Parts: sequence; structure tokens; C-alpha cells
Amino acid sequence: MSARRSLSAAAAVLSCTLLVCAIQPVHAAEPDRELIAQAQPGDARSPGVIQLLNQVDTLQADINKLRGQFEVLNNALDNAQKRQRDMYLDLDTRLRRIEQQMGSAAQKNESAGAELDSRIKKLEQRSSAEENKGRDEQLSELETRIRKLEQQLAVPSGATAATVTAPAAAPSAATSTPAGPTPPAKPTPPTPPAAAAPALQEQNPVRRAYDNGLISYRSGDYQGAIVAFDGIVKRYPRDPLAPNAQYWVGDSWFNLRDFKSAAAAQQALISTYPDSPKVPDAMLILGSAYAAMGDNANARKTLEDLIARFPQSEAAEKGRQRLPKLK
Repeated sequence: MSARRSLSAAAAVLSCTLLVCAIQPVHAAEPDRELIAQAQPGDARSPGVIQLLNQVDTLQADINKLRGQFEVLNNALDNAQKRQRDMYLDLDTRLRRIEQQMGSAAQKNESAGAELDSRIKKLEQRSSAEENKGRDEQLSELETRIRKLEQQLAVPSGATAATVTAPAAAPSAATSTPAGPTPPAKPTPPTPPAAAAPALQEQNPVRRAYDNGLISYRSGDYQGAIVAFDGIVKRYPRDPLAPNAQYWVGDSWFNLRDFKSAAAAQQALISTYPDSPKVPDAMLILGSAYAAMGDNANARKTLEDLIARFPQSEAAEKGRQRLPKLK
């Protein structure tokens, strides 16, 4: 009878424990052992109690594993949202830069066209003035010669008129045939060279490598992204894009589930570029990598440092939400 009572008591305690596990997360196995010890002080080593403790330990391990998987999925969602925001900001910045360059080029073309038009007008006015001046000089010279001829001949007035009109007609025809200086043809405005448009789209080698890395990352080729971004960090460590490239190296390793390499890459970013705007996000991924590896102590410490150093950042807000899950 005592054995049956002990088994029934153990079954009752087991059912209560399972109900507690279903309602709230199990934090440790020690409280359950104390409850069992209080419920069965005389049969603490009975097979039913040992089996119950084993089941509690198994449930605790499963819960920890599920928490790690939830942390990985939550971090992947955060990374996807951040990638979309970074892509939008990057495209917006590049479009604004191209629009500014095109606007300055258009202003230069308009000013050059206006200057050419003014110069052409001046040349046309000068040529027409010189042409009129030359014709006036020719007419005055012809009139002078006619008067000299009239004085030398001393002919009657009627004959003089005939002789005057005849020579006057001939010189007038002559004056119409010789053309003065012809006005220069109006030059067409210079068109911008064909290489001007591609020149606006030229990028330095670091920008091209960074764009190639982003293309590989967005297409899911994380190994290719790591090669591209790591090349930027090693070849151009002082370039403004180097901290971002280091961040994407760590994020790519995290997506490949190589949490150790991800943690090392983000730690390198934090120590090498402490003033980079990417440091808060790098600390968030570093804490997630520690949690995924089961190192909850370092994960908690990293998130606490993140909240202390960058309390107003979005990464710090996410860190506050994840801290209670790290026990």
C-alpha cells in the first residue's frame, strides 16, 4: 500500500509539473527537485522520482533549443528588415548624386549655349556694319569720279546727264556684283561628348566591389558576398565603405550559420571601427551569435553593453526585448 501511495503521489507531482511547464517556461530543474523532495521526503530515490527528474531535464533542454532557434529566426527577420532599409537609403543617395551631377551639367550646357549665341550675334552685327561701310565708301568714290569726268569734258547739261546716268548705272551694277565680306555661318551649338553620360556613372573600384558584394548577398550567395566584402576590408581598410563591408562579412557568416566566424567578424568591426554607425548593429548580431552558440553569459553581457553605449539606437531597443529570454 505504501508503494502504491508513493507512485500515485509521484504521478500527481509529475502531472502538476507538466502543467506548470506548459503554462510558463521552465527556468531550472532545481525547484522541481525541491517540490518532489517536499512531496516525497521518504522516497526521494524511488524510480518514479528519478524518471520525473529526467523528463524535466529533457524538457528544459528542448526549451533551450527552441529558444536558440527562435533567436536565430528573430535575428534573420531583423536582418531582412535592415537590408531593405539600407538598400532604400543607398539607392536614394545614389539617385540624388546622379540628379545633382546631371543638373550641374545641364546648367553648364545652358550657359555655354547662351555665350555662343551672344558671340554669334556680335559677329553678325559687326559683319553687317562692315559691309554697309564698304558700300558707302564705294558709292562716294564713284560720285567723286563722275564729277571729275564732268568737269574735264565740259559737255552740255543734257549730254552730261546722259553721260552721268550711263556711268552711274554701270558702277551701280558693279557695286552690286562685288560682294563684301560675307557674314560667317552660324555655328551649331557644341553637343556634349558621348562619354559624358557614362562618366556620370563611373565609380571607383571600392564602390564597384561593394555593389557586387551587395548583389551577391541579396541573391543568397553569401560566400561570394564574403569574398567581395572581405577584399574591400583587406585592400582598402581606410575607405569609408570598409566598416560597412566588415559588417556584411559578419552578417553573411551568421546567415551561413557559422556563428563563431560571425562573432569574430563583428568583434573585428567593433574594435577596428569603434566610431562606425554600424557598431550597434554589429553588437546586436554578436549577442545573437553568442546566444545561438549557447553562450548566454557573453550574449547577455554584449546586449547590456549595447544598451549602455547606444541607449537610443534601434539595435538597443531590440536588445532590451531579447535580454529577458537569456537565462
